[in-house]
Amino acid sequence: MKAKELGLLLDKQAYSESSMILHFYTLERGFQSFIFKGALKKRKALNQMGLYEINYFKRPESDLGIINQLDFAWTPQVLFEHPQKVLLVFFMTDILQQTLRHQGPDPKLFYFIRDQLVHLETTDAERKFPTQFLAQYLMLLGYAPLVEEEQAAIFDLQKGSFCQASQGGATCIQDPALVHFLKAQFWPLPNELHANALQYKEALRILIQYAQIHLSGFDLDKTMEILHDTLYD
Repeated sequence: MKAKELGLLLDKQAYSESSMILHFYTLERGFQSFIFKGALKKRKALNQMGLYEINYFKRPESDLGIINQLDFAWTPQVLFEHPQKVLLVFFMTDILQQTLRHQGPDPKLFYFIRDQLVHLETTDAERKFPTQFLAQYLMLLGYAPLVEEEQAAIFDLQKGSFCQASQGGATCIQDPALVHFLKAQFWPLPNELHANALQYKEALRILIQYAQIHLSGFDLDKTMEILHDTLYD
């Protein structure tokens, strides 16, 4: 079967001296794996989170498609040149690699990721990107917190709820200003909230903790070590 797909490159692995296995999240089929024969000889730019048009052949009984041609579907100008933007691409890739390997097609999810890449290409507010991306991505995966009270003073991570009362404990955030800020990462407000580097850093730590509670095996420790040192110093 010959086909054409629009895909976001999640990962690449050496397959032979000249070929590679590429893992994509595609618009029409979700997570897919391909062999790209002669990739190293062709010196094709293979950027993680690059958006590509994939022409391939796939046998019905095979898990791997064979790429005939690979072309950029979108060519960013600065995304892979600006150090902080490159770091945030790595942050996105780490999250997506852990969560999309068994994900079927979901156009809303695909276009959300694409639009986030375009936004990252053009924004000059990189510090604000990680918290909103992670919160809204978790919502699309089906892990949106409940909102028990519109003026909630507590974010109960274990329960997954913005509420007025809880049993307390290490997974309950009880700083009203921080709770308000976290809620706005899931549901952005018309008037943007302003925060300093420490607040963004703490909010991201909490959102990662929330993801770890609800997503088995989720781990961003290595990525966050780098991110904290460069984005929030």
